[in-house]
This record gives sequence, C-alpha cells and structure tokens, in this order.
Amino acid sequence: ARLFDETQRLLKITEERNAELAIINSVQAALAAELNIQGIYDAVGDKIREIFHQANVGIRIYDPQTGLIHYPYYVESGKRITIESEPLGNKGFGPHVIRTRETIIVNENMAQEMEKYGSYNLPGTGMPKSILMVPLVVGDQARGLINLVDNEREHAYSDSDVRLLQTLANAMSVALENARLFDETQRLLKITEDRAAELAIINSVQAALAAELNIQGIYDAV
Repeated sequence: ARLFDETQRLLKITEERNAELAIINSVQAALAAELNIQGIYDAVGDKIREIFHQANVGIRIYDPQTGLIHYPYYVESGKRITIESEPLGNKGFGPHVIRTRETIIVNENMAQEMEKYGSYNLPGTGMPKSILMVPLVVGDQARGLINLVDNEREHAYSDSDVRLLQTLANAMSVALENARLFDETQRLLKITEDRAAELAIINSVQAALAAELNIQGIYDAV
C-alpha cells in the first residue's frame, strides 16, 4: 500500500511536470513568433486563458522610471477590458506583489482580505471570489504580474495552479527581458549607424572643402 501510494504520488508529479513542460514549450513557441512587446502580452495572456479554461486573466507591467502600472492585457468574462495606466500606489494586492515579489492567493473571505490590503476593484471588473497573483521578476525586481480571477467560486486555485502560473511567469519574464534587450540593441545600432553616416558625410565634405580655396567652390562641394 505504501509503495502504491508512493508510485501514485510520483506519477502525479510526473504528469504535472509534463504538463508544465508542454505549456512552457507552447508559450515559448508563441513568444518566438513575436518581436514586439504587446505581441508577447497577447500570446501569453491568450495561452494562460486556454490553460486555465478561459479564466479571467490580467497582465500588469510596472515602469520604475515613471512609477506607473500599465494594463496591456486584461480579459474578463471573455471580453477584453481597457484599463488606463495609473501610479503604482501603496495599497492593494498588485502593489504588494510588485513591491515584495511575493505571490498572493486568496481563496476565501475576499472582502476582508481586500480591506486588509486596501485593495479595490479595477474599472470594468467584477467582485472576485478567488484571486491568484504571481510577480514577473527580472533580476531582483518585479517588472509586473500575472493575475487569475474567479468571480464565481471560492477555492478556485490549488497549489498546482500556483506552481504552474509561477512557471509561466518565469518564462514570460525571460521573454520580456529578451524582447526589451532586442529593442534596445536595435535602437543603439540605429544610433551607431546614424553617427557613422554623419561622420562619413562630414569627412567627405571636409575633403571636398580642403581641395577648394575659393568660396564658390566650397558652396558647390557642400
């Protein structure tokens, strides 16, 4: 009986790991097809909704330079919701996750938990009964979060859901950082090319000018 239970436990772990790997591979394939940041948000958000049976899914991104939190992806009851960017603030589930880099899961007593954290409903969204928030961590900073919300059921999210969403968040964090580095590299490359072109033009003009001693010759060369 002990060996049977142990075999079943290991089989369950193996199945979960296989599911995680399959999801990671599919997410990374979707990410690999996109080079722009919004494309990554859309691909990951859609994939998470598919994995969690069309759950309400939100992606929030924090910009430490401006102190703003952005909402590039938010779907509730199958509808895309547009939420305006706002200052991060000091209260709420989201700010807590981003400041502490800790996962939050609330499966019951939502009203009390919202009061405890000073949280509030986002515009256009309903009152949740269960919520799961996982940070998007790059280095030692949270650059945002992924959240699942269930407005119908308490105890909607299990430990395996937490582990799976954390795995997806890690994959997304790497993809976002790669996309950011790609954009930054392209920007710096463009600046370098512009500067090289400017120097080439200046050198050719100066060479032309050096060969001319009269004013009209300088005008013609320039």
